[in-house]
Amino acid sequence: MNNVINKLFGNYAEEKKKFLLFAFLLLALLFLSFYLLRAAYARYQVDAKINADIDRALYIIGEEKLSFNIETDGIVPSNTPYTYRFSVSNFNETNMSDVDINYSINIRTTTNLPITLSLYRNQLPESGTNIFSSPVTKRDADGAWYRIYKTNSTYDFYYATRKTDVYTLVINFPLVYANDTTYANYLESIEVNIESKQIV
Repeated sequence: MNNVINKLFGNYAEEKKKFLLFAFLLLALLFLSFYLLRAAYARYQVDAKINADIDRALYIIGEEKLSFNIETDGIVPSNTPYTYRFSVSNFNETNMSDVDINYSINIRTTTNLPITLSLYRNQLPESGTNIFSSPVTKRDADGAWYRIYKTNSTYDFYYATRKTDVYTLVINFPLVYANDTTYANYLESIEVNIESKQIV
C-alpha cells in the first residue's frame, strides 16, 4: 500500500516541481520584457523631446573657447518662460576630438531687465535640476554691470566616445513688469560662453 501511495504522490510532486519551475520562468521572462520595453520607450521619449528645436549646435574639438549670443528682441514680460536649446558635442560632420576634454558653461547678461536664468543639461525643465549657481554681479573696466551665471560643475567628453550634451536655457521675465514702463525700451545682452581644456 505504501508503495502505491509513494508512486502516486512521487509522480505528482515531480510534475508539480516542473510546473512551478515553468511558471516561475514564464513570469520572470514577462517581467523582464516589460522592464526592457518600458526603459526603451522612456529613453526614446526623453531623447525625442530634448533634441527637438536645437537653436545652436557647438562643437568642441580641442582646447578652445566658444561663445554666442541669445537674441532677446522678442522678450516681453510673460508668465510663460522663454526657452532656448543648444547642444555641445565633441565631434562634427568631419572631425572628432582626439583628446579627452573638460568643459564648463557660463552665461553673462547685462543688468537691464529683471530676468532670471536657469539651465538644464540633458533634462527637461519640468522635471530637471537647474545646474546654475546663484549669479554674481560684476563691473567691467568700462563701468558696465553684468550678471555672471556659472554651472555648478564641469563636464567631460572622452575622445573614444562621440557625445552630445543638450542644454535648455530658461529665461523668466515675470508678467508683473508688464505695466512698468521703466523697461519699455531696454534690451538685454545674453552671452553664452563655453570654455574647454584638455584633460591631462
